[in-house]
Amino acid sequence: MGGVVCATLAGALSGFLVTGFNIAPFIATLAMMTIARGVALIVSKGQPVFIDDPALIDFGTGYFLGLPLPVYVLAGFALIAHFIYKHTVFGRLVVSIGSNETATRFAGIRVNYYKLSVYAISGLACGLAGILAASRTGVGSPVLAIGFELDVIAAVVVGGASLAGGKGTVVNTIIGVLILSMISNLMNLMNISGYNQQVIKGAIIIAAVMLESFKSRAKV
Repeated sequence: MGGVVCATLAGALSGFLVTGFNIAPFIATLAMMTIARGVALIVSKGQPVFIDDPALIDFGTGYFLGLPLPVYVLAGFALIAHFIYKHTVFGRLVVSIGSNETATRFAGIRVNYYKLSVYAISGLACGLAGILAASRTGVGSPVLAIGFELDVIAAVVVGGASLAGGKGTVVNTIIGVLILSMISNLMNLMNISGYNQQVIKGAIIIAAVMLESFKSRAKV
């Protein structure tokens, strides 16, 4: 629980840097990631922390009705996010801010409040993902998720989300995650090295963004 709280606070702090000091989101989140990773290295003294709590390990490696428990966590989180996105004022305003922040602000909406909330929710999700990763591997390590940020960007872009904001759905993002996971598994089965996989993932991001750009131009 402490890890989730810390991750949520880190996300909220990133949001505060963006909304309170007008720091570019990419810079704010990159800086926060670097700080968080450095703090984790300091606390752990650069050594992996082995987990000896059976309940926590079972949380990541256990099964229910033939499916791993993390699958249910993913499904639950996706359903909640989809409901918020489709059926709540908060979700509609978040999409509106992504589409046209200036117009939303002129409409009297507290844009900064909603943006900070989104960053905090993102931090919460990252904290939960970190606990799942640690429980599945049986070890807590500050270097465990290095490079995952590229996978996240690739999955979201492949799912059709616009990096400019205002476009994308939870369902399409899940589809993007599944597609990228299948591609990664295929590359592992084909014995493609990790270095080459990074090149391929980067090319996938470029191709997806170019395809989205072509679609936008065609509509115009």
